[in-house]
Amino acid sequence: MKISDISPELLSDVKDKLYVAWNDNDLQIKKIIIRSCKYVQSKVSQELSFSPDSDEYELMLERCRYDWNNALDEFEKNYSSEILTFIQSYALKDWRDKNGQ
Repeated sequence: MKISDISPELLSDVKDKLYVAWNDNDLQIKKIIIRSCKYVQSKVSQELSFSPDSDEYELMLERCRYDWNNALDEFEKNYSSEILTFIQSYALKDWRDKNGQ
C-alpha cells in the first residue's frame, strides 16, 4: 500500500478513531495507516482487502490508535486474543482452500 492508495473514506475513519478533526497531520496519519496495514497483513498469508466490515479493518484501526498514542508496545498484549482469532480464521481459510472444502 502506498500513500496514494489511501482513500478519503479510510483516512476519515482513522481520523475519527483518533478524534482528529484537523488536516495538519494527514500525512503522518497516512503513514500510520500504511504501517498498521503492513502489520496486520504480516499476520496472514492471504492478501487482505481492509474493507470496512472486515476483522482486519478493525484491527488496523485499533493499531492506528495505539500508534498515534505512542503505545504500540501495549497493542499486542491488549489485542492478543483478537490477533490470534484473526490468524486462526485465515489459517482455516487457507486449509479449506488447499483441501477443496
